Amino acid sequence: MPKLSFPDNYFNNETRCNFHISGMMKRLWASQMEILYYIDQVCRENNLKYIMCFGSLLGTVRHKGFIPWDDDIDIAMLRGDYERFLEAINGRLPQFFETQSLLPGAIPPKEMIFNIGNGKRLDTSPQFLDRFHGCPYSTGVDIFVFDRIPDNPEDYAYQDRLIRMLDRILMLQWKVDDGSIPEDELREYRAIEKTLGNELDFSFIETEPKTTQILRLLDMACSLCEDCGSHRVENREQMLYYGDRGFKEEHFTDRILVPFEGVMNVPIPKDYEEILKRIFGEYYLPVKYGSQHNYPIYKYQREALYKAYKERGWKIPEEFLEYDEEGKLILDPALV
Repeated sequence: MPKLSFPDNYFNNETRCNFHISGMMKRLWASQMEILYYIDQVCRENNLKYIMCFGSLLGTVRHKGFIPWDDDIDIAMLRGDYERFLEAINGRLPQFFETQSLLPGAIPPKEMIFNIGNGKRLDTSPQFLDRFHGCPYSTGVDIFVFDRIPDNPEDYAYQDRLIRMLDRILMLQWKVDDGSIPEDELREYRAIEKTLGNELDFSFIETEPKTTQILRLLDMACSLCEDCGSHRVENREQMLYYGDRGFKEEHFTDRILVPFEGVMNVPIPKDYEEILKRIFGEYYLPVKYGSQHNYPIYKYQREALYKAYKERGWKIPEEFLEYDEEGKLILDPALV
């Protein structure tokens, strides 16, 4: 599979919007763009559509690439395109590529965000570093599946209740799995489990993790309206927490291609302004939003990399070190 071509100076440290971006973060961005490029090629070959979404849509429009303080890529697909995408990649992923999804043999997801990535752990092999522009860290592109929203109030209420119930038992299952669930929540967990058994004629099996079984039920619940004819779409689980963001089917079909990091072109809704205003308000004003994870996203992988070199008494290669705008180490390996 061909690689993207980057300018020689792309991987230099850079300041954008008064925010320092290390050369390694640029290499992580490049890794993610390589994964997005693969997704894009699969979609083109199979007449499938996707769009940049959420923060990645904002970055594409406002910064013509990544938001300077962002470190991941989010895309969205309609349910039908996503299912055909899985069919197209099943058993045919290139070297180093893996999917976090409900496909058999895939990396089991923990929540309703699916992903195409370059492995489960950091890799310093020459082949990996060459494929991903010198970045040793595993990363990926998140894929959010968008489903139709029922127009009928009764259908909507039933589906919404089911999704909320499954979302709740999923979060409780995490606590069951790590042994941290308190007695009152354990009673709630058992009550939901009983309700699911009665209403859906469903019971958990012992040969598969319960988290995976809940996610499969949740995925099915989100797709109940696929044939209902509605033109309103949302990622239904995200909708529980952020509300209706005004996505329509036409946002996925009426698209334009725009530059991303000066390296590739990506699709966004033609009416992107409507979406960005609903999600971010005055989206054109650069505001540093908080992230749902510690920045950088590879923080713990970097610590593990430094510790591995330190334990072996090896000198850490210069290309794995990072410096701030004053030339000081961002993380001194001696302190790890």
